Amino acid sequence: MYYKNLYLVVKLEDLRKQLEELKKRLEVLEERIDPVDEVMLSIKARLRKKLETLPELDEEKAAKILKALANPDRIRIMKMLSERPMGFKEIKDELGVESPTVSHHLKLLLKTRMIRKREKYEITNDGLLFLRILEIMSALEEGEEDV
Repeated sequence: MYYKNLYLVVKLEDLRKQLEELKKRLEVLEERIDPVDEVMLSIKARLRKKLETLPELDEEKAAKILKALANPDRIRIMKMLSERPMGFKEIKDELGVESPTVSHHLKLLLKTRMIRKREKYEITNDGLLFLRILEIMSALEEGEEDV
């Protein structure tokens, strides 16, 4: 019985040493992780999770959203807001159109959640993503003309 207990004590001590060694290795690995890589891993994990929960495409809803956004002035508003939040008058002055027209454009952009209204109008992450998709589509179209 004595030898069995002694064996267990020795084995337990050996396991503790191995655990300490593993902890030291983990600390070294954590120090080597680039903060940018950590952020990218976090983004990748969030995207993967979001993609798993995406609803099936509703063609009617998608068409309504695209129709609402299919206006050069609305796209200009989104581009302006991607640079900085703006008030109604700033948007109106920069676009050079009448107030009712600006109001109509903003209402549609708010409805599609491309922008939001806080102290000023701001573009949302969805709006930024939509602008990026438009840039990619424009680049693809330019490439097609060359062929």
